[in-house]
Amino acid sequence: MAGLQTTVSSDVKKANENGNGLILYQNYQSYFCLKVVFALHEKKLKFKSHIVDLFRGEQFEPWFLKLNPKCEVPVLKDGVKIIPDSRRIIDYIEDNFSNGDVPRLIPEKGSPEYQNMERMRDLLDNVPIQLVTYGCIFNPSLTGKMKLTPQEIKIRQGVFTAHENILTDLCEKNKEFKDYYLVKKNNLARLTALITDENEVGKGILDVEYALNEVEKALVSHEGDKKKWWLCSEKFTIADISLCILLTRLQILGLADKFFKDSNLPHVQDYFKRAQQRDSFKKTMNQGDGIVNKFSSLDTKEQVFVTVGSVAIVLAAAGIATFLISRNK
Repeated sequence: MAGLQTTVSSDVKKANENGNGLILYQNYQSYFCLKVVFALHEKKLKFKSHIVDLFRGEQFEPWFLKLNPKCEVPVLKDGVKIIPDSRRIIDYIEDNFSNGDVPRLIPEKGSPEYQNMERMRDLLDNVPIQLVTYGCIFNPSLTGKMKLTPQEIKIRQGVFTAHENILTDLCEKNKEFKDYYLVKKNNLARLTALITDENEVGKGILDVEYALNEVEKALVSHEGDKKKWWLCSEKFTIADISLCILLTRLQILGLADKFFKDSNLPHVQDYFKRAQQRDSFKKTMNQGDGIVNKFSSLDTKEQVFVTVGSVAIVLAAAGIATFLISRNK
């Protein structure tokens, strides 16, 4: 079992001391865990990290399955409360740790900025990142130069067979959890079929491109005294966290070369350069051995098991043209 490590945001206010019981079950390189870690650092909250070894399948072991039957990280434990899912966790810490001097990550509810943040957050959180991540690893011709060596790519391609074997073994050893393991095996098979299909991966990449174009439009609209705004408001929000983690993953996969070539999306590029200077971003990316320098694509969220490439679907209730990819978690 992976060890427990303490992570403490510097300059933590006395008002935050109630957060010192937070334990985050995570993996340093997981896309969804990075969002939560980023949010915790933005809010300057104390937390302890319990690292879950995704490559060796620790997320499937009975002790973790009791925390989250979906066998997915991240999971936040706050006393007796257990909160799975990165989006739910971020909402939880925003709702419960925003008093006094603790920074808030959402604009005032009901304001135009809040409504825009919700729209952009939905847009970015519904990008099929697992399909795109593994899809690029299995179909390198679809992307640019990845920040992975050939050996690292081969290891990550072998994860699926390794996890299938682990789940088969656990089915025999832990029959009381057999139904959970069979569901995971079926999901793994569905994922394998998708990520090895160039057409499906291509659709996922188109969804990313659509999202980035929407972000560019939003940034272009910031004129006059709004020129220094972040994505949705003067203050850094949850939507900015989603955008920064997405851009980091695209950079690692080599897709930044594809999307940003010929000075394309200049406002997005300038935005990312500015965001990378934030102290919270640096702390998030430097946990462990450094996310960008040592990347592992072992995300366990299964939002990929839906039809992608649906950029023409309109979120009428949200009031903007975007794509809808149903969340499975």
